[in-house]
Amino acid sequence: MTSRLATFALLVITLSSSSRPCPWRVDAAREWLTRGASIAVEDHATDVLRSPDGTFAAGFYDASPTVFTFSVWFARAADRAVVWTATRARPVHSKGARVTLDARRGALVLTDYGGGVVWNSSTAADGGGGGARTTAWRARLHDTGNLVVEDAGGKTLWQSFDFPTDTLLPTQRLTAATRLVSRDRLLSAGYYSLGFSDYAMLSLFYDNGNFSSIYWPNPYFSYWQNNRKIYNFSREAAMDALGQFLSSDGTNFEAADLGAAGVRRRLTLDTDGNLRVYSLNDATGAWSVSWMAFGNPCNIHGVCGANAVCLYSPAPLCVCAPGHERVDASDWSRGCRPTFRLECGRPAKLVALPHSDFWGYDLNDGEVMPLVDCANKCLDNCACVVFQYKEHMECYLKSILFNGKTFPGLPGTVYIKVPADFDVPEFHVHQWQRDDGDGGGGLAIQEDIAGCAAATGDSNRKVLLNVSSSLSSHDAGKPVWPYLYGFLSALLVIEVIVIGFGCWLFSSKGLFRHSRVYAIDQEGYKLITSHFQRYTYADIKKATANFTGVIGRGGSGVVYKGVLDDERVVAVKVLKNVSRQSEEEFQAELSVIGRIYHMNLVRMWGCCSQGKHRILVSEYIENGSLAQRLFDHGFDDDVLDWNQRFRIALGVAKGLAYLHSECSEWIVHCDMKPENILLDKDLEPKITDFGLSKLLNRDGSDAILTRIRGTRGYMAPEWVTNLPVTEKVDVYSYGVILLELVKGIRISEWVIHGINVCEMDIRMVVRATRQIMKMVSNEERSIEDLVDYRLNGDFNHVQVKMMLEIAVSCLEEDRSKRPNMNSVVQALISVEG
Repeated sequence: MTSRLATFALLVITLSSSSRPCPWRVDAAREWLTRGASIAVEDHATDVLRSPDGTFAAGFYDASPTVFTFSVWFARAADRAVVWTATRARPVHSKGARVTLDARRGALVLTDYGGGVVWNSSTAADGGGGGARTTAWRARLHDTGNLVVEDAGGKTLWQSFDFPTDTLLPTQRLTAATRLVSRDRLLSAGYYSLGFSDYAMLSLFYDNGNFSSIYWPNPYFSYWQNNRKIYNFSREAAMDALGQFLSSDGTNFEAADLGAAGVRRRLTLDTDGNLRVYSLNDATGAWSVSWMAFGNPCNIHGVCGANAVCLYSPAPLCVCAPGHERVDASDWSRGCRPTFRLECGRPAKLVALPHSDFWGYDLNDGEVMPLVDCANKCLDNCACVVFQYKEHMECYLKSILFNGKTFPGLPGTVYIKVPADFDVPEFHVHQWQRDDGDGGGGLAIQEDIAGCAAATGDSNRKVLLNVSSSLSSHDAGKPVWPYLYGFLSALLVIEVIVIGFGCWLFSSKGLFRHSRVYAIDQEGYKLITSHFQRYTYADIKKATANFTGVIGRGGSGVVYKGVLDDERVVAVKVLKNVSRQSEEEFQAELSVIGRIYHMNLVRMWGCCSQGKHRILVSEYIENGSLAQRLFDHGFDDDVLDWNQRFRIALGVAKGLAYLHSECSEWIVHCDMKPENILLDKDLEPKITDFGLSKLLNRDGSDAILTRIRGTRGYMAPEWVTNLPVTEKVDVYSYGVILLELVKGIRISEWVIHGINVCEMDIRMVVRATRQIMKMVSNEERSIEDLVDYRLNGDFNHVQVKMMLEIAVSCLEEDRSKRPNMNSVVQALISVEG
């Protein structure tokens, strides 16, 4: 243990040793590693695998004099760029480590100084199961940079291209199962990743364990505004040898030197969270950036940590918010901590930061109100620690100071809540500092993002900002930060001139004919995180006013409307007839559900498991259930139109598809019915009560679930025959819901050929529907017989036919003939226009 701690402590000097002034020496490189052969860490300078053209090398990479990783890197670059590492979180020592092509294991095996196995390729290939033994004949490095293990016939048994780290090489594919993950300063995995989201969009993610979000493409924009396609099920992306990046969701971009022959490139997710394409100059061995996702690094989430603000001038510079201090002087990602204690109910005041924002963690949807009303609302709300007041009088209350940024022209002012008797500290390093010498009451900032001081040329440069605790109405509009604006404006003009001249110069020579300008406006973002909370029974009683205000009843319990201490309106479901399990088991199971996030699923906020009480707390959905809107005659004057019904059908399908195949845990609902489909203020459907039955194994063999029953009229035939339950029971129920959406009445109330279907086999409905759909003469009129009369013929015939066809296929008695929900989504999208 002591040796391991010493090994990791030496990682601190990584930054000082990761850059070399000249290409790495490769004297006795091998073209392949034969069965039983090995490479020792002591010979790292000379004994490596080399690609046939000499571009890439594989072997022991010296992160520091005593810390090594088994990696692949560019051998001809002055700054060796590592493109793949076997196990970043577990480097090896400079003595005794070895990588061997082990014939017994049929894999490359990495061992440390004590002989213990650190990594082997067969385990990596099967996800940790050990893998079946194969006859590994040799390991070699291709000219593409792909390290492969082959059998005697040349068949690939394992390849590094299937397990990317932070870099994607030309022709290497990024798939639904793989991600690029940035590294931190100590070589381990960082907070940033590139991969396909639940909506099948290629996205950049930030996740530090406490905060999580998507920050590219702009999550406030719709997918068509981002020029993306969603629910593309191929989920593949790659960059070709010419510098063009193509993705199945439409994420396409080109390197500035597109088409230049012989240029070696790499796509790397850097430590700072920016995605960049690098091009190698063979003559000098130097790398140059030929494309990047963000021109302004302050738009990257988490760049300055919590309670900090990022300034762009033009290098990113971090500063703690007023009344806060650095957590770690060497690492801005750890952010700042408050030097005051803000207590609920105690007097507070507000400190104004013009042209600033802390993205996300909004407690409201941006209400329009006067500044004073917005301020009072924040001061009266214990959960509000800051609010932003934008132009057009928009008020955004926020619960956390995270993703702060500021630059001239950013609309709105941020007001930070501090105790009324708290004075902003003076002359505190890494702090907003009061400058009493300018006569303006401004604050001087010492800006020093680690690693950026050299770029700016003056790590002690100060910029004057105006900070005020006044709430007068003219604060938001008056001129602020004059010195900063003048300085930044001058820099901006110079940059525009230089960039413009450079583009004109290079374009005239034809060097950058295919370059594109990517201006990505990252104004705000939507938080995607899972703060699953445990509530006490007293908390629940208080939120529900001692369980008054019933908003629903069902077989699993009673639902109450409640208001939490942070003023969130929630739905509180008191469960009955719950299975006998410990409090820990109940909370663990509900924690999994709490991590699920999809726009068509009701979000679970927390639970209460105290004594005999089992209670769920979820988001409150305004417009009640689909059953109420569809079947309650009290809504006849506001009947759902066809477009609304189609959107509901599509949304429910997307939610089920996510549960069945896309979320981290495979979930079968087991009780899909209109009562469990809620409608929000925009009539967007949200499925509720999912996951209450139990999380299933993928083979559907859980014996407990063979005893669970759904709701009469929506139950699949396998419930009666006691077959193992799979996701196809939800598909069957969805088919019934589709028929009811089209007809507008319960399926039990249908009348087919003058016969009431009540209490009869649903197969009669399916047969009659098929028969009507097959009628050739007067086809549209025949279909109209199956459509809700309240629509008065105002519906899309193509969409009706598609929904009926899907419903019939979903209601197949043989579950193997029913479609999966992914294919249902695709079918509905095909007629969405």
